[in-house]
Amino acid sequence: MLPLLLLLQTTAPQRLTEFLQQSIGFDAAQLAAVERGEPVVKVLEAHDRRDVAVFGIITVPVARDAWASAARNFPASLRTPHRTQVGIFSHPAAEQDVAAVTISSRDVAEMKDCKPGDCVVKLPATDMRRIHDQMNWSAPDLQAQLSAYARQRMVEYVTDYRTRGDSAMAIYDDRGNLNVHASEAFAAQLAESRFVFQTVPSLQKYLAGYPHDSLPGASEIIFWSEDVLPHLRPILSVTHLVVYTPPELPGMTLVVAKQIYANHYFEAAVDLTSAVDRGAGIYLLTLRRYRFDNLPGGILNIRGRAIGALRDELGADLRRQQQR
Repeated sequence: MLPLLLLLQTTAPQRLTEFLQQSIGFDAAQLAAVERGEPVVKVLEAHDRRDVAVFGIITVPVARDAWASAARNFPASLRTPHRTQVGIFSHPAAEQDVAAVTISSRDVAEMKDCKPGDCVVKLPATDMRRIHDQMNWSAPDLQAQLSAYARQRMVEYVTDYRTRGDSAMAIYDDRGNLNVHASEAFAAQLAESRFVFQTVPSLQKYLAGYPHDSLPGASEIIFWSEDVLPHLRPILSVTHLVVYTPPELPGMTLVVAKQIYANHYFEAAVDLTSAVDRGAGIYLLTLRRYRFDNLPGGILNIRGRAIGALRDELGADLRRQQQR
């Protein structure tokens, strides 16, 4: 399989066609839809059943520099229809950055019984014990107490991540899981996306060495968001986002989003969007990889519903990019 970014460093239609056919499995109808400007999204095979990979492509009639400039306008570009709240962490992270964070009433109702291996929220065992000991569970302001604790811990977490990188990422001890390292789940997702490392060595070096390496010319932030997808609980997450035009591939701009925490469903998530020059516009390609916790199938089919929601979300996001 030829690497995605290597194929797309040229805008030759044949090279792109070969990639879409051989590596993604597009048929003639899907290829024609791309050239008509329609979004085409496909769920890809993954080696681990917990992993989900979703690929999408669309053409956008805008110059890549203009698209990249819009991507760097973070207060605007981070807002999406399914995102109910979003905030950007300052340097250093401060409590006002997360002033709008509120723990949902549904999560509050279930937090009292949290214990390692059996908790509705993805947390380390140490936080479960602190919450159990520090909260006044009979007080009428329990939601405010839990929200204040979450805000404090988010600021501490981002500060620690900026100091120690992946070694500071959470260890999840939630329902059905014990001692799950988010850093290891993230490394597994990158191992399934080797094209990043093969074709953009500067980005590889930065991601592997953060925060002890630099990426000249890149724009980056850490932000928190609350996202609501159909049939799922609201997801409160923290993400490290990088926008970068690699000198080794001057006809391409990359946007990489690395989840460093999520309170539901995802042990890891990596989102790579590539804007590639295409004559009067660009090809916009997105690969999103997720590692779920133990989502059940069966009658409830929560896993299937989650995959469907992620597939539909990517299609809508591509269309929104094209229209915007």
